[in-house]
Amino acid sequence: MKFIKIIGLLCLICFTFFYTEKIIDISIEQDEIMTKIKEVENTYNINAINATIKDNTIIPGNSGKQIDEQSSYKAMKKIGYYDESLLVYSKVYPEISIYNNYNKYIIKGNTSSKNVALIYIISNDKTIDIVDNNKAYINFFIDSDFLNNNINVLNKLNKYEVYNYGANGKYTKDNLIITNNIINNKANNNSTFCLFLNDDEVSLNNCINNKMLSIMPTIKGQYTNITNNISSGSIILIENTQELASIIKYINTKGYNIVALSKLIVE
Repeated sequence: MKFIKIIGLLCLICFTFFYTEKIIDISIEQDEIMTKIKEVENTYNINAINATIKDNTIIPGNSGKQIDEQSSYKAMKKIGYYDESLLVYSKVYPEISIYNNYNKYIIKGNTSSKNVALIYIISNDKTIDIVDNNKAYINFFIDSDFLNNNINVLNKLNKYEVYNYGANGKYTKDNLIITNNIINNKANNNSTFCLFLNDDEVSLNNCINNKMLSIMPTIKGQYTNITNNISSGSIILIENTQELASIIKYINTKGYNIVALSKLIVE
């Protein structure tokens, strides 16, 4: 009998907590502040846009945002009235995203802003000064064999993002581990991108296993090829450093912003 009374008491306590919580929830839902927050949700919420997939390629989508009702309510309740400036938002990620499609090649960055990225492959240190002197943001992909023997070259590149190019574009388990470790510890960014000029399933799978995003340039080649094909989100591979100044000038006159890959390839 005593055991039954204890069980009954515990059930009563649980029901009391449950009932109290429900009462609180109902009162919050009927509160004038919460009512106003719900009224403006359709105005301020932004739906996420899925990434675009075609065959083995992908272009990033856009994250959305939605009002965090509870956080917004708590912030406004402290002052006792609805204040739009205190709305709190949470990020909404696309259902189809570059981050759940590591097996696709990213052929363009985010197109919602007028940004482009310039990339350059380093296999020796002779052209670093030429590229650096043009005063534009360059994203460097560095050959793993060259870097392993010239780690100090990263000191010359401390203003830029630096990524792993594998051994002449071939990514193996070993060069991903070794070269990524050097870049992650010596550069100002983590090595999160692999660069491909052609489809390479073996290298791609090694990059996938390291949770690295794989990119293919939108444009590669000479000045004319770049000027004829540039658009928002373009990933541009610089092949001729002698044309770099002209390329940068053209990009700027067309109103594009030259940005880091980490800013271009986002959702």
